[in-house]
Amino acid sequence: MRRRRSGSTNVVHSVIRALTLLDTMAAGGREIGIADLSKRVRLHVSTVHRLLATLISRGYVRQNPETGKYALGVRSFVLGQAYLEQMDLRRVVRPALQRLVQTTGETANLVIMDQGEAVYLDKAESAQSLRFFSRIGHRAPLHCTAVGKVLLAWLPPEDREGVLGGLTLTPLTRNTITEMDGLRRELQRVAAQGSGVDQEECEEGASCLAVPLRDHSGLVVAALGISAPTVRLTEAKREELTLLLLEEGRSLSQELGYQGAAPAVPAAARR
Repeated sequence: MRRRRSGSTNVVHSVIRALTLLDTMAAGGREIGIADLSKRVRLHVSTVHRLLATLISRGYVRQNPETGKYALGVRSFVLGQAYLEQMDLRRVVRPALQRLVQTTGETANLVIMDQGEAVYLDKAESAQSLRFFSRIGHRAPLHCTAVGKVLLAWLPPEDREGVLGGLTLTPLTRNTITEMDGLRRELQRVAAQGSGVDQEECEEGASCLAVPLRDHSGLVVAALGISAPTVRLTEAKREELTLLLLEEGRSLSQELGYQGAAPAVPAAARR
């Protein structure tokens, strides 16, 4: 078994490859053929086949006998559920998500940052016929989502610059911010007013609002958001929902151990 030594950490190539397969299958959200999977992970088909066989034997991957394609197995689900059950953040925020849906009629989301992306940790779905779907585990860009902007705006300055340096400001709609200077100005605005907004920057016809959630140390550990069709988010409605989100955000931050008032705008955000 090959190992690569990086500092004091031993990296096992076969494990990295197997985890890459699982990550790729999870990101796709549907069954995938071995040729397509091999192309996406840039490994030879024979290597992918051996790795899949091992993962199947442990229940982390399953193969559809009719199509021959592969998908995540029940053990992957069990592992994910075990992680979520250990997340105090998700447990604390879940009632607020349900309250927001009941009060606003719109979808409410709990989002964290992971490896330069926004990751949807939990959600409560709107019951309205016209709504935008997201799924737990979904990854979205930071630069064009309200939750992503919130997560960026309150990062410590050095951390923020490190994340910004790794971002590609891909235009997803005509409203997407594609210039780094423009994104920095937007983050300054978000930090100044205490909330973020995405007006059809990530998806045509969809708008989102978000506020930060702080832990006992005052660090922003997650974003609480509402997403809805733009036609329902008039300026007056945005103001109303933002005030509601800010109140929920303050309450949830206190439950997470935060005892102070909202911290001052980070110096880097005022640049």
